[in-house]
Amino acid sequence: MSLRVSGSSAGPSRAAEMATRAPAVDRTATAQPSRSTGTGTATGSLRHGSRGEEVRSLQNQLRSAGFDPGRSDGIFGPRTERALRGYQRSMGLQNDGIAGRRTFAALNGPDGFEPSRPGAQGGANGTGSVNPNRPAAQAGVNGTARLNGQPNGKGMTTGSITVNGNTYQFNSGSGSKFSVPQGEYRVTAHRNSRSEAAFSRDGVGFSFLIEDPRRPGSDAMYDRRAGRDRTALRIHPDGGAVGTAGCIGILGDAATMRRFRDDMNAELRRNGGAYTLRVQ
Repeated sequence: MSLRVSGSSAGPSRAAEMATRAPAVDRTATAQPSRSTGTGTATGSLRHGSRGEEVRSLQNQLRSAGFDPGRSDGIFGPRTERALRGYQRSMGLQNDGIAGRRTFAALNGPDGFEPSRPGAQGGANGTGSVNPNRPAAQAGVNGTARLNGQPNGKGMTTGSITVNGNTYQFNSGSGSKFSVPQGEYRVTAHRNSRSEAAFSRDGVGFSFLIEDPRRPGSDAMYDRRAGRDRTALRIHPDGGAVGTAGCIGILGDAATMRRFRDDMNAELRRNGGAYTLRVQ
């Protein structure tokens, strides 16, 4: 039997019709949901096996806090996990090797709770934290050191200090030592070059003296947590073991240490050899 087609209204041939028809959807390919990249964007946590820019940001933050995750390659491997566990122990967090809400709150400060993303506000390099290798102008209030929480007893905390318009990251305290007490300090020059491991980083060492401005020359500040005066408090590179004996230990590489020292000396020159630092 043949198909009859009217000559006056003949439509396209079957081949032409198939050529103009929209491609069929491959329902087999779309039936499954897309695979997660494992970066923790859905759950707000990063763990062993996660990959991506959020992991790279975490690695940079761990390094800034003094815990070496290896190369910032965006791969959450064994070395990154060891660095994270070490950081969690130092901060009194659950030592599970998973960067979740509480861990990011500690890393990013009181206002940071989620993994940072490229281009997000909160850091000079878009990572949610100030780049320790390139201080950000006007990233904080000049003459202020901001603690990311202060332990009631002994323990390490992190923070940021703004000097000469530039902001740097620091550690203070350790598992067996108190962190720097909150309060107002008088800052003066101490030693512009040091070689001791605890006072140098990547071959650059220095120290600046901080003390109670009401008792100049005392080299002391009262700490209500310890119930006594704390002495020999300094600002210096966070060298040797991670953390300090209550001093402000600056984080970063050799270039960062030199820039910080230059900024401190510029601040002292501008203020006649001494200036006020508020630790809060």
